[in-house]
Amino acid sequence: MAYGEGEISELEERELDLEMLRDDLVGELQAINQYQDHIDSLENEEARSVLEHIRDDEKEHVAELTKLIQKLDPTQAEKFKKEEL
Repeated sequence: MAYGEGEISELEERELDLEMLRDDLVGELQAINQYQDHIDSLENEEARSVLEHIRDDEKEHVAELTKLIQKLDPTQAEKFKKEEL
């Protein structure tokens, strides 16, 4: 099947979606690390508590993105099953 200029196949579209989702996943993981570094450095207990809550929200985002990536990428899902992650 030929595609006109600007048209992409469903496979290409899915791959672009997965690339964006993986970029988002990386951002969430970086945010978790940054929040943890700040938590470890803060003296103020209230500030630590707030950042711990935010960090935990980011961990939920990681779980949600991981599930979505598995759903959209059968190969990735199989790797998770194989490794029992």
